[in-house]
Amino acid sequence: MNRLVLGLAMVGLASLGATAQARAQGTRFGLGGGLAAPTGDYGSVDKGGWHAVVKMDFAIPMAPVGVRVDGLYGRTTHKDQSGTAVPGNTQLAGGLASLVWNVPMRAPMFKPYVLAGAGVYHVKVSTSLGDASETKLAYGGGAGGSFGAGPARFFVEARYLRVQETGGAMTFFPITAGVTFGL
Repeated sequence: MNRLVLGLAMVGLASLGATAQARAQGTRFGLGGGLAAPTGDYGSVDKGGWHAVVKMDFAIPMAPVGVRVDGLYGRTTHKDQSGTAVPGNTQLAGGLASLVWNVPMRAPMFKPYVLAGAGVYHVKVSTSLGDASETKLAYGGGAGGSFGAGPARFFVEARYLRVQETGGAMTFFPITAGVTFGL
């Protein structure tokens, strides 16, 4: 009987510790922004621009993998192609659902991660001649790290995103810095 009580007490204490750890690793809400660097054909017609990100990270208790859902809005401006300025911009709006692998590391204040996912983006190209837009499948991946302790943590990351388009693809690198808050 004493062994049973001792065993149940140990299981209870272990579950309390696991619950506290799961709560500490739980859901995080984040805001960020930074540079949107066009590459490939997109980089030949547009200059670098800016972007803003909102994200939710969902930890899976006792697993090194989590899930992230994020939304991005960004804007780049057109380059001068032929000596005549063509005013206009490209707007990007969309979101991805990603798997996030939290790289194991002993440093408690720094947590590196790698992520990859897929989603949908709406691309709108505006010029003085008119607008054209498409909503298409997108995918991407990247790496980053979060810094700090407590309810607020800072993060920095770089990703590669590819938005499929009719007749090709639009690719860019969003480089983001921001802050996350535990919920």
